[in-house]
Amino acid sequence: MNYKEKDYEFVYRQYTGIITKMRVGRIGRTGIKKIAKAALLLAVIIGIGNGIFKNNRFEYEKLDELNKAVFKKYESTARQTEHTPLYYPFYHLTSDTIWHLSFLSHNSTRKLSTPSSAWICNNVEYAYLDPTLWSMLQQSEYRRRLAEFIIEEKIKTATVGSRNLLRTFLAWLVAI
Repeated sequence: MNYKEKDYEFVYRQYTGIITKMRVGRIGRTGIKKIAKAALLLAVIIGIGNGIFKNNRFEYEKLDELNKAVFKKYESTARQTEHTPLYYPFYHLTSDTIWHLSFLSHNSTRKLSTPSSAWICNNVEYAYLDPTLWSMLQQSEYRRRLAEFIIEEKIKTATVGSRNLLRTFLAWLVAI
């Protein structure tokens, strides 16, 4: 293992730690975790691998269709009952420190609880990854490993700790 590979191994461990701790929403009272952020990161990794993204610059419109395809591929695995629009993870992934937004102007509103597609298009020029993560993702081996990690840790585990519909209904009845 040469020096560069050791560096990428360190970076890989650093970012898998961040992704493991990544905050996600839940679907209603089921306990099932939303996979929107994971799907967005997978879409970016796939786009880099397919040559769609040659620079660390991810425009909302370019990501939208790829993100929908990735989400659709994994929605049944993760028992997603609704598609989360791209604008939610596109905006909220910034709270996990690996995803950043480049605003169109210095006067753009920076803090929102509920973004919209229109708000993104009117205020954000593009999103970008931490430069170190971007650099690591230029290596096909690390793209593959990180994609597998996201699938295993964020998508396949989305239902862990969830409550089935009958249990949720019974708990609701007991509460009444």
